[in-house]
Amino acid sequence: MIHLSMSGSVAMMLYLLVVAALGSSFYRKHTSASEFFLGGRAMGWLPVGISIVAVDLSAISIMGSPAWVFKHNLTLIWVTIGYPLVAPVVLFVFVPIYARLHLYTAYEYLEQRFSLNVRRVTSGLFQLLRSWHVAVAIYGPALVIHLMSRMSVTESVLIMGMLATIYTTLGGMKAVIWMAVLQFITVMVGILVIFSVALHGIPGRLHAMYEVNLAAGRMHLFDFSVNPAKETTFWACLLGGVFLALGPLTTDQVVLQRLFSSRSTRDFRQSVVLQAMLIVPVIAVLNMVGLVLFAFYHAHPGRLAGLHNMDTIVPYFVLTELPGTIAGLVVAAIIAASMSVMSAGVNALTTAFTVDFYARSLRPDASSVHYAKVGRIGTAVWGCVVTLMALFAGSAGDLAVAYLRVSSAIVGPMLGIFLLAVGTRRARSSGVFLGAIAGCISVVIMMVASDWSFFYYGAIGTLVTFVLGYCVSLFPSSPKPGRNGLSVETAQQTFEITE
Repeated sequence: MIHLSMSGSVAMMLYLLVVAALGSSFYRKHTSASEFFLGGRAMGWLPVGISIVAVDLSAISIMGSPAWVFKHNLTLIWVTIGYPLVAPVVLFVFVPIYARLHLYTAYEYLEQRFSLNVRRVTSGLFQLLRSWHVAVAIYGPALVIHLMSRMSVTESVLIMGMLATIYTTLGGMKAVIWMAVLQFITVMVGILVIFSVALHGIPGRLHAMYEVNLAAGRMHLFDFSVNPAKETTFWACLLGGVFLALGPLTTDQVVLQRLFSSRSTRDFRQSVVLQAMLIVPVIAVLNMVGLVLFAFYHAHPGRLAGLHNMDTIVPYFVLTELPGTIAGLVVAAIIAASMSVMSAGVNALTTAFTVDFYARSLRPDASSVHYAKVGRIGTAVWGCVVTLMALFAGSAGDLAVAYLRVSSAIVGPMLGIFLLAVGTRRARSSGVFLGAIAGCISVVIMMVASDWSFFYYGAIGTLVTFVLGYCVSLFPSSPKPGRNGLSVETAQQTFEITE
């Protein structure tokens, strides 16, 4: 088994401790709910936009994208095109509504538009899905850390969970955003170091890298097959990318909470634009790392001895080809990326629970400072919960696929609910519920009874939820005044945390 050197291990631990210390430095004793959950709504577009990209840049992405290209080709890159494609929809349909209402969670809007039950159910679905995602984000890299260090999987999980929970609990949203920016920069520097060292080790440099990958089929970029069972065709990736981008940008509290922290509507818009502009080159760089590693090991096949799982090609290269201290820092960057995902997830989870359940129904008249205290306690509790979940996440088998399939089953119906809210005047609570249930069932049927690519699940779930939800809403009923049937223009807030 290959391990980090002593200097690499020291560098890794020092980096992680510095991250935790910097994040904790944002602690303020008597903070308000707005300050703790939304950074006082004073964040600029640059850190917010970068932090949104960092939310999805976990160790699974950092290792998974290069590994996919190393083993297959470049066809998955078309998924990222969905982000710039959906940006106009977010900017001109959702941003005006969200910015005007000064929300803490996206699910507050669903109560204003439909009913309290729709808000609770959707927020609950988010909490269920995101807690599982955070557990996977911790457990996946913990396995790799175990392989490259002397720590057990349990120790790796506990260290990541403890450090991320501490600085998220103390620092709140400002710590989450600024640490995400720091970790994004560190990760990208690490990726560029890997690319440069690997390229330097290839006789012939860029030209040789291109020729080797072209001959091996790794440069294959387009697959225009219309077979829905093929997972990475151009059509599947493009359609799936559109819904995988639109869903989080419009319904996921992890992403929206960062946008809600913007100091102005202009910053809100610029953050969305920046995220759409950054995500494509970031994923392209990760794909290039896969190409350069393939060419490197094609030139030095003997150096692959000892690698048993191609999915760990990135950390394997780091351990075997980089100097000890630099290797430790790159490994730390990979760990920190997962800590950033955990921090963002835990922060959003506690915000959703505090605002949508505790403050809305249990203590609606408490002070802003009280809600901030509850938020700190909730952050610590959620941090412990997802860390414990990560310890048992291995029992779910192939974790990446398991999460992706669960996410695909839920993201479509959730997006359908929000599209009914912003895109129609006639949609009502009863129609929304029936449409969402039908959307979930349709996706489950596809998963069980067909071999279609999971990239189609989001589109099917959204379409069924929207169409059935709207059609059911056309039947006459007696909606409660001020609730069902409200148009976007007349919806008013029913609950607001006062500062």
